[in-house]
Amino acid sequence: MQIYNDLTSIYKDDFFCDCHAGDTITVKEVDGKPKVVDVNIQVLSDIMFIKSDFLQGSSSKYFKDNQSKPEVQHDCDGIMIVHYQGEDYLVLLELKSDYTRDNIKKAEKQLAASYFRIMHYLAPLRNFNCYTCKVCGIIVSLPVDTETKRDIRKKKNVRHVLSRYEQQAEHFIKKASPYMLEDKVTCIGNLPVHPQYVINPLPLFHIDANPGSTTIDIYNSLKKL
Repeated sequence: MQIYNDLTSIYKDDFFCDCHAGDTITVKEVDGKPKVVDVNIQVLSDIMFIKSDFLQGSSSKYFKDNQSKPEVQHDCDGIMIVHYQGEDYLVLLELKSDYTRDNIKKAEKQLAASYFRIMHYLAPLRNFNCYTCKVCGIIVSLPVDTETKRDIRKKKNVRHVLSRYEQQAEHFIKKASPYMLEDKVTCIGNLPVHPQYVINPLPLFHIDANPGSTTIDIYNSLKKL
């Protein structure tokens, strides 16, 4: 891909992988003792994969810590620029273990901050058009737990209003259109930056994973954008 050539003409090759149909991209979770250890992505088209190390290297050096608002020091587990069926996609990927409120809340912050930060590197490139490239975040974790499903069912039976988290979980369970994450949740739009550095709303997908190693299909998500 031309964008791979562009980035590697400026930055070290080690941070990027130029992948093609038939390849497999493996994304590993290295924090703590994860239940979802790694995710394998079967490549069906041209993909330029940006390793997590690329953003991690600048986290502590340049950005304010995550006690400040909005939290921009976060990064995600991998970023892909996908060329598929004539369209370009920027895909932000985050792995989590259990599907919990805290894990999903953190993943949202990581994905929104990663978009803001990666755009600093992509926006200046001649061959990257941030206005035509479709964007989404994908959270990969164990499925929504039984307790959350039961709470949602009980509330709906008595016509109680679901919380944003519960509405989001119900949306992910249906696996239809993406959940639209509004910027008011992550507040990246409060920064004094051009609109191209903020994605509002950020389309989010959730993909169920198995404990240990799992293989996912990102293309099913891309078709829904």
